[in-house]
Amino acid sequence: MRLTEAQQERYARHLLLDELGGEGQERLLSSCVHVRGTGRAARWAARYLAASGIGALVLDDPAAAVECRQLSPEARILSPADLDRRPDLDLDVGASALAASRESPAELGAMAALRALRQLGRP
Repeated sequence: MRLTEAQQERYARHLLLDELGGEGQERLLSSCVHVRGTGRAARWAARYLAASGIGALVLDDPAAAVECRQLSPEARILSPADLDRRPDLDLDVGASALAASRESPAELGAMAALRALRQLGRP
């Protein structure tokens, strides 16, 4: 997947980061993240993920979905019900992240998101 000119402009600062760069940004754009729960923490997490260029977000909080659609119009914003109704949805790289997100937060651990973000960086 190649970044479009508009994406290069939007994520220009991300592309300058040694830890992320073009390859990392492309991986972000092709990924899917399920933000579990509702409330402030979930909304802030969803906001930052949408702004970072995540390709698809699955959100439990309807209010967060509205905010994320405004922040990142090109991102696919889904609810868990969308996934139940549409098993044919192609979430590409996000399928493994989605399966992992069905575990409880206690099983995943508090550092799960940080570990996932570190994997995007270059060694």
